[in-house]
Amino acid sequence: MIDLRALQQELLGEHGPQGWWWPGEERFEIAVGAVLVQRSRWEQADLSIIALRAAGLLEPGALAGADEELVRELVRGSGFPTSKPRRLQALARWVEQRGEAALAMDDAALRAELLAVEGIGEETADVIGLYCFERPAFVCDEYARRVLRERGAEVPGSYRAFRREIAPALARADFTVAELAELHGLLVEEGKRTSLRRAPMRRARSRTR
Repeated sequence: MIDLRALQQELLGEHGPQGWWWPGEERFEIAVGAVLVQRSRWEQADLSIIALRAAGLLEPGALAGADEELVRELVRGSGFPTSKPRRLQALARWVEQRGEAALAMDDAALRAELLAVEGIGEETADVIGLYCFERPAFVCDEYARRVLRERGAEVPGSYRAFRREIAPALARADFTVAELAELHGLLVEEGKRTSLRRAPMRRARSRTR
């Protein structure tokens, strides 16, 4: 079983403190960013957030009631112009109707409600749970997979299976919410570095074929 406490200390020494890593100043902005960045780069998602803010739509009621075609034009740069506007408006309706009640839900109930919102899968639900509602969640994203696999950990193929596999190590580490957010940021930074290390190796292999 991987020692996540030791891994966090290793990465902290390598990359320094990451703090509350996910970009965004308000809870709703963070949630919107989590949807926009799906299968996209953060730079693209950020441009869409800027466009939504300029249009006065970075607020649940305004976004929920906006014309879908307008939302589509504003977030087109994030890709998936048919599905993402619809997902954003579904999220906005949920926040408007259930956001306050969600604050009092237990962790499992909150995650279940998030997963019932159109377009919110397990990774997005965990990001929103951790960064918007300050719930304990380990984001089992591709960066975490990459870093843990490189260190010899068993990393199953599906998000759900990875989440189950890592649960005992998380229980043993007993992280606070702030530490989980820190760990996520550290894993992202290390995962990016791992990807850069692998790129020259892939290019070298391709030249020898």
